[in-house]
Amino acid sequence: MTIHVRRLRRGAEAEFVSGLEWLFAPPGRRPADWDRDRAVERTARVLDHEDAALFAARSQEDQVVGVASVYLDILSVRFGRRASIEDLAVHPEWRSRGVGSSLLAAARAWAHDQGADYVFLESGLARTEAHRFYLREGATHAAAAFRWSSVH
Repeated sequence: MTIHVRRLRRGAEAEFVSGLEWLFAPPGRRPADWDRDRAVERTARVLDHEDAALFAARSQEDQVVGVASVYLDILSVRFGRRASIEDLAVHPEWRSRGVGSSLLAAARAWAHDQGADYVFLESGLARTEAHRFYLREGATHAAAAFRWSSVH
């Protein structure tokens, strides 16, 4: 089985968003304010940004089987330039077949090429299988994350 990972360009917005929706399957859930059209629009903006990269993994039959996004974000005084993997989604039928590893490698390589000193990834508490995967891939469990949503 051969997986090909390529960086996405304009025109692939809907394809990327379709891949993101795999994150909504249990143990994940659809965000309360999810709007597919808004996600496609945001994806187009991300694809135009030089400090971000979106990737798709394809099977030999050219089926999209996974997606990932990575962003250069902060320059930390303590740790240096950080890159964040915001999304890493693999089609449920393709999990444990090397797709996630291939996407993670592509995102990390892009971050390194952009000058990132380290890569950061948040994962929902319920995603215990994903956490085991990240640890197998050499990640360290370094922190707890906290989030505040915008107040309207």
